[in-house]
Amino acid sequence: MKFKIVFRFLMVASLLFIFPAMHGQGQTRISGFVRDQQTGELLIGANILSTSDKGGTSSDNNGYFSFVVRIPGTVKISYVGYKPAEVAFSVPKDTLIDVALVPGEELGEVVVKGLRTPINNVSTLRISELRQLPSLGGKPDVLKSMQLLPGIQAQNEGSSLLLVRGGDPGQNLYLFDNVPVIYVNHLGGFMSVFNPDIINSIDLYKGGFPARFGGRVSSVVDITQREGDRTSLKGSLSLGVTDLSFTVEGPTKLKNSSFILTGRKTLTDPLMATVTRIIDMNGLVVAYGFHDLNGKFTWKPDERNSFHLNLYQGDDYLNYWSVQKSEKGGAKETQNSHLKNAWGNWLASARWNHVISPRIFMTNTLSYTRYRLNLFQNYSITDSIKHPVFDRNYLSSVADLSLRSNLKVQVLKWWSLDAGLQASYLDHIPNSYYQSTLEQQPVVERLRAFEPALYLDNKFSLGSRIEANLGLRWVGYHTKRFSSMSLEPRARINLTLAPDQQLSASYQRVTQNEQLLFTAGSVMNNEVWVPAGAGIDPARSDQYTLGWNGSFHNGQYAAEITGYYKTLSNLATYREGYSSLMGDLDWRSKVVTGGTGRSAGVEFLLKKQYGNWTGFASYAYSRTTRQFPQINKGEEFTFDFDRPHTASLNINHKFNEKWSASLTWVYQTGLPYTPVLGRQLTLDTEPDENGNLGYYEVLMYGDRNSGRMKDYHRLDVGATLNTITKRNRKATWTFSVYNVYNRHNPYFYYFNTRTDDYIERPENLTDFKATNMYQMSFFPIIPSVSYKLYFDGTATKVPKRFTGEKFKKWLYQEK
Repeated sequence: MKFKIVFRFLMVASLLFIFPAMHGQGQTRISGFVRDQQTGELLIGANILSTSDKGGTSSDNNGYFSFVVRIPGTVKISYVGYKPAEVAFSVPKDTLIDVALVPGEELGEVVVKGLRTPINNVSTLRISELRQLPSLGGKPDVLKSMQLLPGIQAQNEGSSLLLVRGGDPGQNLYLFDNVPVIYVNHLGGFMSVFNPDIINSIDLYKGGFPARFGGRVSSVVDITQREGDRTSLKGSLSLGVTDLSFTVEGPTKLKNSSFILTGRKTLTDPLMATVTRIIDMNGLVVAYGFHDLNGKFTWKPDERNSFHLNLYQGDDYLNYWSVQKSEKGGAKETQNSHLKNAWGNWLASARWNHVISPRIFMTNTLSYTRYRLNLFQNYSITDSIKHPVFDRNYLSSVADLSLRSNLKVQVLKWWSLDAGLQASYLDHIPNSYYQSTLEQQPVVERLRAFEPALYLDNKFSLGSRIEANLGLRWVGYHTKRFSSMSLEPRARINLTLAPDQQLSASYQRVTQNEQLLFTAGSVMNNEVWVPAGAGIDPARSDQYTLGWNGSFHNGQYAAEITGYYKTLSNLATYREGYSSLMGDLDWRSKVVTGGTGRSAGVEFLLKKQYGNWTGFASYAYSRTTRQFPQINKGEEFTFDFDRPHTASLNINHKFNEKWSASLTWVYQTGLPYTPVLGRQLTLDTEPDENGNLGYYEVLMYGDRNSGRMKDYHRLDVGATLNTITKRNRKATWTFSVYNVYNRHNPYFYYFNTRTDDYIERPENLTDFKATNMYQMSFFPIIPSVSYKLYFDGTATKVPKRFTGEKFKKWLYQEK
């Protein structure tokens, strides 16, 4: 039945493709790209306005636009910080243009503040805004910056994991130039893998997804990379508290081509290894580090075609080395052990963009991504007797080979559509285990799946006030023993109340066929992706939204209010008492399925978008619950990361061309926790050395998440100094202070019978002691600084070599 509906739907759409659209009298279609004249970089979100009929549009994530204008007439193209351009048209012929805007910051108020039209449910962050925010470590973090916006929360303090409208961290789709990235965090969620030096723009969809997006039920984080400067070779080198990074970009020998290469590497791993060796931790050496490498090549052979190659590789690694030396009866013995936990991504993609005609734009992408989590352990003894080496290895991985093809078609002036297909071949290894001492190794379970999808989005302009987006997405999922299909309707309606005010409503259904099992707060990564199959149905969400947005004072101020209601079904998580699938062949027994969730809330945002003073204020109220058949006696409970009230305030001020400063204040309701109601003695099932059974003490817990930690808030400040070095190179100093008033925010609560830092477990007690609750805090006031040096190929001022001739002439008065 579903196949018949999809077939009929696509047949109607195909017929509409066949009939050529007729020109209205005195109209023509204008399509093209908007770029930076100096670097050739695409300008995403540029405003394109027809002065004759006041119609307009904005450039998409490819810098592309297409719309119909009256002729004769003029089109004005503007972008914040650039001098606007005007193009006149008088011939009724579809036209493809390439617009290059000149940076015009020095023109002050003469520059038109072309701003992207705000859309409800979409949070947009420009790279210039990202760099203004004070940050922990002195360098901006993409995902932590998004957490300041309404409806987006952090898992815990210092974490870059995103929780969007009551969702889990694994329910967000991260697209890097339209390619999914599976793992997006370093250091247990402390930092994101996205290097800001290569980012052009960021759009986060909280609801109202276009039909081209699917596979995750909570949000889509659409990140567009820069293309690299086409005019000259340039770069930068940055040193911060946590890492060292570099950027190199410029043209290649191939005409109309460019490249950009960025990298980051922590400075902590050699430091940790050196310190742990010096303080002599009984032969134990510990080191943690991570790295990221990004590369992109772009070639535009003509005005209709462009080719893009992307590469990314990033890894985290935590190592423990131990060497124990001893001597027994004159014989020397050495015990060596090594434990390594490594996790990260590989990504490679090729994309072809092609303008078939001013009405039709096509994008084709072939990509491969792989995430793997690996735990390796090695142990050996060296003495007079030869001992076998003990090796143990655990692996969990998922690989995704995908093809995506998309068409944007302007059928009529009032009707455009976005259609395409996606096909993914997925290779899952949830739990692979090897141990050298086992005579028979466990059989590795490998789950392969094929996930095709078709989608169609229609955008209708019904008069001058109503705009409707109606879409449908069909998704299939097929494995050797499991198959499912789903239809995902999408709808969004905008009503224009005034030229700068809109009322919008949306509905979406989204299906997720792979779910993430994760352990909160662990530096050693335990994230495992499990595919849908027998007993693990695909997760699903339905979301309804209603919102208003508007701008005031010539676009200087923008505001939005959005309410939402979301339901989740078929959720999966760890069974109570488990936090890893490692080494268990029957891993499905550790997974609880059939969960449901509800989330409802209202969000508010007020933003000042340009001027010497900029910033925003946001507030959100929401409530989120979960319910699983085998958790909390099957009763509904408060979500682990439910925070009813969240608010943030950001203020930025530009004093002059050198100095700027920023301030950010954050407030959140405390996280829920499960309180302890009492203690009891429990019979020990294992006898002691004398064969006697004893008792040990256990804590008695109340209802799950029925308590609240104290509220969270902090103040961050930062300052930026732009300067010129003696060699005429640009440089930037960034200073920041995290948690200025040193608020001790709770990271977690624990129960203890002692008043010092030593945690004494209740089962070790031989006599009664009172149990009290304490909080653990990790982030006090933290000052940081970073330095960034730019190499732009300009002439450098090289000091003359000192020969002593000037000093000699001055000394002997020869001149």
